[in-house]
Amino acid sequence: MRSRRSAREAIIGLVYERGFHDPAETPEEILALAAEQREIGDDPYISACFFGICAHLDEIDKKINEYAEGWSTERISGVTLSILRLAVYELLYAEEKLPYSIAINEAVELAKSYAEDGAASFLNGILNALAKANGCEA
Repeated sequence: MRSRRSAREAIIGLVYERGFHDPAETPEEILALAAEQREIGDDPYISACFFGICAHLDEIDKKINEYAEGWSTERISGVTLSILRLAVYELLYAEEKLPYSIAINEAVELAKSYAEDGAASFLNGILNALAKANGCEA
C-alpha cells in the first residue's frame, strides 16, 4: 500500500497521460497499460480517483473554468490542470470526502513539486473559491 501522496502523484500522472491517448481508449485500458509500464500496482484509491475523474471530467472542467478567472482549461498547463482535476474531484465527487483544507494543501504541495512557478498560488486561489462556493467542510 502506498502513501496518499504517492498515490496522488500516480493519479496526476495518469490524468496527464490520458491526454496523449486515443480518445477511444478507456480509462481501464490506460490504467492497465500504465500499470504494466510503471510500478502503479493495484491501488484502489488510484483506480477510484482516476476512474472518477474520467467519469466527471466535463463537470470538473466546467468548475475549473468557472473559478479560474481569466483562464480556461485550454490555457492551463497540463500538469497544473491534472493537479486541479484531482483536487476538484477530491473536493466534490470522491466518496471519501476530504476536508477542503487538506485537499487544497495537497494540491498546492504537488504544484510546488511538479508544476511551473506560480502554479501553487494559482491553484490555491481557484480551489479556495470553489470550496467555499460549494460548501465544502474545513
